[in-house]
Amino acid sequence: MARTFRAAGLRVAVQRFRVPERGHSRNVIGVVDTPRTCLRIVMAHTDTAAGAPGANDNASGLGVLAALAGRMRRIEPGCDVWLAATGAEERVYTGSPDHLGALALARRARARGGERRVRFALSLDEVGRDRPFWLRSPAPSPRRRVEGSLLRAARRTGVPVSWVRDEGTGNSDHREFELLGLPGLKLGVGAGGEPCRHLPCDVPSRLDPVSLRLARRVAEAALVR
Repeated sequence: MARTFRAAGLRVAVQRFRVPERGHSRNVIGVVDTPRTCLRIVMAHTDTAAGAPGANDNASGLGVLAALAGRMRRIEPGCDVWLAATGAEERVYTGSPDHLGALALARRARARGGERRVRFALSLDEVGRDRPFWLRSPAPSPRRRVEGSLLRAARRTGVPVSWVRDEGTGNSDHREFELLGLPGLKLGVGAGGEPCRHLPCDVPSRLDPVSLRLARRVAEAALVR
C-alpha cells in the first residue's frame, strides 16, 4: 500500500503501534493536503483468519483504497484526505476488545485537531460483492454531514446504498472513531452478509468487479464535496 500511495503522488506516513503480546503492527497512510482545514478519512484493513484467503474480508476494501489513491490527482477533494490501510483489525486474533489499528489512527486524528477537523472516517469493509450496500454507524439517525454526505454521494452516482444503524458499538474500524467522539461509519455488504467470512471459501473468484467499482465511486464522490 505504501508503494501504491507513493506511485499515486501521495505523501506517505507509517504509524507503528503495539499489539499486546504480539509485537507491533502499523498503519500506512496516504495523505492528500489541500488548502482546507477539514479532514476526511477513508480506511480499510488487512483482515483474515487462519485458513481463510480473505478476498472480500477485507482485500476488497484495500483494493478500493488503492483505486482511490490512483484518482486523487484527477479530483479536487473538498478537505484534506487520509487514505489509511490499518493493521491488527481482527479482534479474534489480537484478543483485544478494540480494532487496534483503527484505535491508533483515531488517536492520531484526534491529536491533530480531529474534533474540529474530521468530517467523517469511512471504513470500507467487505465491498466486493452483493448490493445494495449497507452504510452503518451507531448514530440514532443519519447525520447531515456524516451519513448524509455518503448517502448524497450514492444518489449522485446512482449506487444503491441503504443506511442501517449498527448493533451496539459497531464491528469495523469506524467503531474506534465513534468511541473517541469522532464521526465514523462503514460501507459494506448488505442484508445477505458475508457467508464466507473467516472461511476457506472467501476466494478472489467470488469478487464482483462491478461492486468494487461502485464502492470506489461512492467514496470518491463523498471526498469531492
